[in-house]
Amino acid sequence: MKERGQESCKGVNKMKTSIKIGKIYGIPIKLHFTLIFIVALIAWSVGSNVYLIAEMLGISDPDITIGLESYMLGVVIAVGLFLSVFVHEMAHSIVSIKSGFPVEEISLWLFGGVSKMDEIPSDPNLEIKISAVGPLSSLAIAFIAFVGGTLMVNDLLVFTLLYLSFINFFLAGFNLIPAFPMDGGRILRALLAKRYNYVKATKTAATIGKIFAVLFGILGLFINIFLVLIAFFIYMAASQESQSVMVDHMLSRVSIGSIMSREVKTVDPETTIEEFLRMVTTHQHTGFPVVRGERIVGIITLNDAREVPENMIHTKEVKEVMETDIVCLSPDDDASKAWKIMTKKQFGRFPILENDSLVGIVTRSDIMQAFQIQTEMNKYGDNF
Repeated sequence: MKERGQESCKGVNKMKTSIKIGKIYGIPIKLHFTLIFIVALIAWSVGSNVYLIAEMLGISDPDITIGLESYMLGVVIAVGLFLSVFVHEMAHSIVSIKSGFPVEEISLWLFGGVSKMDEIPSDPNLEIKISAVGPLSSLAIAFIAFVGGTLMVNDLLVFTLLYLSFINFFLAGFNLIPAFPMDGGRILRALLAKRYNYVKATKTAATIGKIFAVLFGILGLFINIFLVLIAFFIYMAASQESQSVMVDHMLSRVSIGSIMSREVKTVDPETTIEEFLRMVTTHQHTGFPVVRGERIVGIITLNDAREVPENMIHTKEVKEVMETDIVCLSPDDDASKAWKIMTKKQFGRFPILENDSLVGIVTRSDIMQAFQIQTEMNKYGDNF
């Protein structure tokens, strides 16, 4: 279902780092290329240390041969780990969807899994529910694997199930550490949001998350370099989400109608690229809506024109290179909506429609200027 005032969207060509392997519960499932590295690392680690791990698990003198057998066992455990992570993320996603918050995709990568939600719930109780179900699912897997491991007699099966049980117990515990934006950090943010506003709660949780990240990093220097990478990821993710919440909060106060440019220069679809380039020079804008009659049919930008060879700009027309899948907004929409779409789709501008008529245009720079003004005005409290 399209949102009010919103047309279809156009994506951006990016270097693909993930492959889509299917769709479950309506959610695209993607595997990141870094999985190759981590599966190989786990396979090597398990295969090389199988007797040490067996001793840790309480398995005496396991009938497992170091070599091809132990390394293949490592691959099986690595795959089992990521299946466990997938179940963890699916638990988050299903509860999120049932609560009315769509999930864009689930990506499995170097550090585990990520459920990309279109919007994070601001209801503290709902965020706790969505966040807690992931670790609970990991605990359930750990319990089932442990029971299965104790009932088996084959050393390979016993080793595999008990180790997956241990990994899932660890996964649940690690995710419950109050280091935002991990599950425990999100639960902490939700608890703080019951006492403070959502922005302050996020900033506080993010600061605590960064402190944990620094501690992880220092610990990783002495224990395992992989922990340093995790620390870096947590620190950057906490910073980015805190900033994202701040931007969203500030821009939610601003209507599109208050920042859009009302005098909109448009281009006819039959305009040549040469004529379009003259318009760019004359008006000092890098993009224009393309209008046929009173209907907007696309957007033409300087980037689109660059794709046309110089010897063809005299004959090539705008309609041949313009972007036809566009997003249109309403003057009543708030600027945070435009910013989210711009960030997600890498758009530079939005035509603004009212009663199906083009009444304005908003660019990325308009939105950034609105954010800067709101940030300055925020220093004076609620007086402005």
